[in-house]
Amino acid sequence: MDERSRILVVDDEERNRELLQAILESLGHDSELADSGAAGLAKLDAGIDLVLLDVLMPGMDGFEVARQIRASSAYYDVPIIMVTVLDSKSDRLRAVQAGVNDFVSKPIDKLELKVRIASLLQMKEAQDAVKRHRANLEETVERRTAELLESETRFRTVFEAAHDFIFLKDLNLRYTHLNPAMLRLADREQSDVIGNNDEILYGPEYARQVRDLESRVLKGQTIESEHIVSYRGLPRTLNLVRFPLRGPTGEIIGICGIGRDTTERTRIEAAPKVEAGHYPSKAMRDTLRQVHLVAQSDSTVLFLGESGSGKDYLARYLHEQSKRAGGPFLSINCAALASELVESELFGHEAGAFTGAQGRKRGLVELAEGGTLLLNEIGDVPLRLQSKLLTFLDTAEFMRVGGEKSVSVNARIMAATNRELKKEVENGNFRADLFHRLNVFTIQVPSLRERREDLPLLVQELLESLARRMGLSHVPTVELNAIEALAIRGWSGNVRELRNFLERGLILSDKNRITALDLGFPEQGPVQATDGNDISVFVRLSEAGSFHEAVSEAKRRLLEEGLRHSRGSIKKAAELLRISRDSFVHHMRTLGVRK
Repeated sequence: MDERSRILVVDDEERNRELLQAILESLGHDSELADSGAAGLAKLDAGIDLVLLDVLMPGMDGFEVARQIRASSAYYDVPIIMVTVLDSKSDRLRAVQAGVNDFVSKPIDKLELKVRIASLLQMKEAQDAVKRHRANLEETVERRTAELLESETRFRTVFEAAHDFIFLKDLNLRYTHLNPAMLRLADREQSDVIGNNDEILYGPEYARQVRDLESRVLKGQTIESEHIVSYRGLPRTLNLVRFPLRGPTGEIIGICGIGRDTTERTRIEAAPKVEAGHYPSKAMRDTLRQVHLVAQSDSTVLFLGESGSGKDYLARYLHEQSKRAGGPFLSINCAALASELVESELFGHEAGAFTGAQGRKRGLVELAEGGTLLLNEIGDVPLRLQSKLLTFLDTAEFMRVGGEKSVSVNARIMAATNRELKKEVENGNFRADLFHRLNVFTIQVPSLRERREDLPLLVQELLESLARRMGLSHVPTVELNAIEALAIRGWSGNVRELRNFLERGLILSDKNRITALDLGFPEQGPVQATDGNDISVFVRLSEAGSFHEAVSEAKRRLLEEGLRHSRGSIKKAAELLRISRDSFVHHMRTLGVRK
């Protein structure tokens, strides 16, 4: 643009106004400054080309200023960029609904601000061209056609220059337009996509999930969702907002989708890399087989087990093995929230629903669109909320707190508790119908005391996780005496208690090896045989190498000693080692032990 643009800066902090004024001056723009929302509205005139708007201001906040600008017949089309520190999806959707065109995050990046201003000014110029065209209907058909083509070219320039993914679909959910950013993500040519649906881009499973979601958009619902798709073999996390496209008379004619790649800003917890035969204990192998079986369905799953036994771990693992692995996995601890807050956290609320509810909030049920929601400690859900939860499980619909319109969601529900729900039902603390609705497929998670064979492997896995969290360059080894001390402990707190023990030991250790003293046990020498049926082995970590190699070597020697004591009888050797014959054979095969 040849002429200097006039940009209105609305911010209640003087230093922010001065900073934005300096940046705009360096970019070749003129600026008008306002220290409040009301002052900003008063300074609007026909010469303002764009508004830079703060969110949090006393009196009239940025959302209200944007709404009033859009409500004005004179300035409704002035582009608005919101300068914000808010990253909440609900707040951003609220801003879009108020009429905000784009966002710039604090601290402000000058280059990003320059690109976003230029893009919106181009759009404004194109819109002004359309208005000028409408004001000159007396011109010839040839002139009108030329101006329309020019406007379309300008709009297409903005459409193609956007970094966000933009696509349009018709009523049959077939693509009609995709901008270059969307085509790059799909790694396809435009001719390969136009007229086709999502199956050609991301496969039949993703297409099935999106078809269910977009059918609700065609009924008038605006839906924000998260998806994980593959881009050249690598997973990418996308945040997409889909809303209905309407024709001149208000009828829905298709769908518009706008999305961003949030891979770098989204913390994705790695899926547990376990298989049914990964753990030595039969109890855990049987549990994992059940998880694999139910993962392929959308049935409700109820995890039962002691506190700290790993119910949430298995729930996440089940999600990652399911058809919903590309969607979000969310969890709520129902026992950790005040009873009056649980409903709002689960189902969200509308503005003004209760004191302090200043805006609409989307609950976890809605945020789990296309994915899985784990209701941890389901036994602590208040009775008054249990009926609403039952209705959602039956209909997949709910109303936000203070809402008047039903919201439909496609999310899988899983629940977990350490309580005996049957007794809770008998005592009148839990609804029988909700219990039967949740009890579709029950998985009993074994306690650590029932899977002691897994303890060496669990120690290794937990230490790897703790080492990553503490920023260590290596995983410390654990002395054999410390492993022996851990093996004979009662573990009433299960895996969570074991993790806390190891974290304490890691803090007290020299970060290279963890001793029994580091774990709070008295120092002791290696276990010696006390009679002819006792078996003991001794492994030096310095000779074995890593902790994992030391554990494997100890297992191998125990198997060999068992066979020697039993004169080659696998059955007797298994009895001496207090494991099943199948487990003994499995370890022989895994460790290469020969009869």
